[in-house]
Amino acid sequence: MLHYCKKCGRILQNSWCDEILKCDCCKSITYPVPEKYLLEGCDIAFKDKESEQLLIEELVKTSPEFDQYLFTHRDKILSQKHAEFQAKMDHGKAILQERSCKPKCPICQSTNLTKISTVKKATKIGLFGIFGAGDIGKTWKCNNCGSKF
Repeated sequence: MLHYCKKCGRILQNSWCDEILKCDCCKSITYPVPEKYLLEGCDIAFKDKESEQLLIEELVKTSPEFDQYLFTHRDKILSQKHAEFQAKMDHGKAILQERSCKPKCPICQSTNLTKISTVKKATKIGLFGIFGAGDIGKTWKCNNCGSKF
């Protein structure tokens, strides 16, 4: 079902006829498009381009809620909101990618790990010899359970 916003003139399609639909541009409540503007037997299409323009002239621009600025800049506002949403989605994907690349402890599955540095390994060999260097082949130390892997 088609809905229109009295404030900015946005036309939206709502597949849930019983629910109130808010405008994605200005967050105002939208209203169902009256049947006289719609294609006969169809609630998702205008009769023609003139019917859509007539709806805007008769119902949107005459409404006390009408905002000329929002009407004029609606496409720019929606484009900006889409760009902001896309940036947030990209940021979220980057965070998920970073988390999926992080190693986990094979014992407790924790990601609270510390990298065992080459300097630490060399110091341990220097102090305890080859016998005290049990973590030569290890790269990580788990800060939760203490295991080295």
